[in-house]
Amino acid sequence: SVAYVICDGPYLAHIEDPAVNPPNLADVQEVAAGIYRRGITDPTDSAEVWIDDIRLVQPISRTGSALALDARLVASDVADLSVGYVRQDGDFQQIGADPTYRTTGSLQLASGVRVDRFLPTKLGILLPMQISYVRSDVTPQLLTGTDITTGDLPRLRRPSSHTLSYNFALRRGQRGKHWAVRGFLDPVALSGSFTSGRSLTELSRATSSGRSLTATYTLQNGRRGPTLNLGGLVKALPGFLRRSDAATGLERPRLNLVPSSLRLSSSLTRFQSDLLAYQVPVARPADSLLRTVTALSDLWRNSAGLTWQPLGMLNFSTDLASTRDLRRYADSTALGRVATAARRALLGADVGVERDRQLSTNLSLTPRISSWLRPRYLTSSIFVLSRSLTSRDPIREDGDTAGAFVLPQTLNNSRLREYGLALDPSRLLARVLGDSTRALRLARRLRPFDLSDRLTRTSTFDLAAFSPSFGYQLGLGGLDHFLSQQGDAAIGAAEIKNTAISGGADLPLGLSFQLTYGRVRTTRFQRVAGSFLSTQTLQREWPKGSVRLTRTLRDFPIALIGVGATFRNVRGSTLVPSLAGAAVQGATHGSNFTPDAQVTLRNGMVFTVSYAIVGQENQANGNLTRLEQNDLTAGFNHSFLLPASISRTRKLVRSQLSGVLSKSVTCLERVGLTSSCTGVSDTRRQEVRASLDTDLAKILTGGLQFTYSLNEARHLDRKIQQIIISASFQLSLFAGDYR
Repeated sequence: SVAYVICDGPYLAHIEDPAVNPPNLADVQEVAAGIYRRGITDPTDSAEVWIDDIRLVQPISRTGSALALDARLVASDVADLSVGYVRQDGDFQQIGADPTYRTTGSLQLASGVRVDRFLPTKLGILLPMQISYVRSDVTPQLLTGTDITTGDLPRLRRPSSHTLSYNFALRRGQRGKHWAVRGFLDPVALSGSFTSGRSLTELSRATSSGRSLTATYTLQNGRRGPTLNLGGLVKALPGFLRRSDAATGLERPRLNLVPSSLRLSSSLTRFQSDLLAYQVPVARPADSLLRTVTALSDLWRNSAGLTWQPLGMLNFSTDLASTRDLRRYADSTALGRVATAARRALLGADVGVERDRQLSTNLSLTPRISSWLRPRYLTSSIFVLSRSLTSRDPIREDGDTAGAFVLPQTLNNSRLREYGLALDPSRLLARVLGDSTRALRLARRLRPFDLSDRLTRTSTFDLAAFSPSFGYQLGLGGLDHFLSQQGDAAIGAAEIKNTAISGGADLPLGLSFQLTYGRVRTTRFQRVAGSFLSTQTLQREWPKGSVRLTRTLRDFPIALIGVGATFRNVRGSTLVPSLAGAAVQGATHGSNFTPDAQVTLRNGMVFTVSYAIVGQENQANGNLTRLEQNDLTAGFNHSFLLPASISRTRKLVRSQLSGVLSKSVTCLERVGLTSSCTGVSDTRRQEVRASLDTDLAKILTGGLQFTYSLNEARHLDRKIQQIIISASFQLSLFAGDYR
């Protein structure tokens, strides 16, 4: 027999037999039709239900509303105030969308005040202050994820949040007249920010508060110091050196005794958040037993740096930054007890424990020997210390069973040293040959020649039990100082040597070229089973560069012809050690040759074409992988005016046409076993693109694009063909600010 299954809201009310008690559909919110079996005598295991008529009685019809208000008050350059309020009713909905059933309201207040406007101008300070307040409230009509009305649930938590923040900045706005004011007050700046907030949801409550205070001191000095009289020394030099630029600079050099820039900074930052999670969305007496999860960050950051140029050719800079953790750690864990013991005091005040430290230095020596010869020496170092205060176990200074406990720490350092030389052949030949020779005109076409040799060493110590010395922080010493320190071995280190040579020329008839030679030798050390395994890599780039011929034609339909090519050849080898046997050797070889041409006609048409030939071989573990790739690219660009019959204003149309033919084949060969190369990948690509765009109006731009592409993966017997035609319009509007 067929029966009505009547539901009132989310609760199943009753099941009625229509022959006995027909339902009153006016009181039904949801109606479901189904099969009701009174016994088990029916042999069928499935059936169908047909619904002849469904009628809606008393549908919900409510009108929603949305409101947005904003205002701004500007009191000259003294203060400003902005207010914004947005409210959206839970029944409000856009066309085609459903109501949210959540009434939301958002209030935003922001104000800025120039406090220094109320102070005497003779103080010469600037003190802007900003205050902002944001509050949002949500009044749900239904419980989230259900259709239960919130009016039926007393003590339901209603989501809300608010955030209050204000910040200020204090600094000098005018230069002091006394040296003490310029040296001690003008470089000082103070800033601070404070925030507090609260967020309540149906299942959580979170509060947060934070503050940050920063003081900086930045002093910029000009070059000051005595002038040295070294004329007697210059006269004692040989004649060819006495007439050089270096001798001229040594006659009366200025010795700068003070740093040209001094930077100091100190900041205190504290942020705390408390989170309380509930099990149900309504308040219960048992909520008082819940525990709050607290996250606290309390840091003191200090940094110092200076830049010093004692002589014009010598420049030195260094920066040091340290962060101290001011939090108190519980002594219930071994790490917490070690962190407490590592705390320090300054002038009787607790300054916590150092969490991280960074030290960097940079020294450059660039003497100007002559206008055509400029050598250089560069060296720099970087040191990073990082301690773990919340995870990992403490370590012992003298091994696993002896020595005092120290905090787990990771140390990284690096040192870079570079020798370089810049040589200008044109200036050198000008000194030798004079200004009237034909050879001088050719020499001026030579580009500067540059030679550099760079050495970089790095190391990493993890769970280091030693205190890093000043020499380690500066990265001093040879390779052995990077591999071990005070009896501890590094977990990894590297030594990289890089040599580069470059030069070129601008020859007659519009011919120019650039050549570069490079070699990189890398040795990486990895600690395995108490010893170091070294991986050696050698890579050489030669030849590498470009050549181009550019000609401008007159009284000819072709205005410009450009033909050129870029090329690059790379060879490399790798030797990877193995604990199980002999070292594994690998080799790589890559080449790239890309000729191109460009033709520009006098009517503005531009034709371009390029053909890239790429070859690469990688040999490792007895396998040789070969890659051959060829890419042909052609393009055409032209801009023309529409005929007057189509456009009275003769709009400019920009047209582009490009095509690509690409082929990439990869094969694999077993070295020593087979002489043939088995193909593993064969991909092809054909693509044509065309586009037209023009300015339809001052604020409207339109375009038409066409794309045809054919992609083949022949090793997979797969082909994909696409044709795309698209039209685009861009409308650019401008809203003015009327006052």
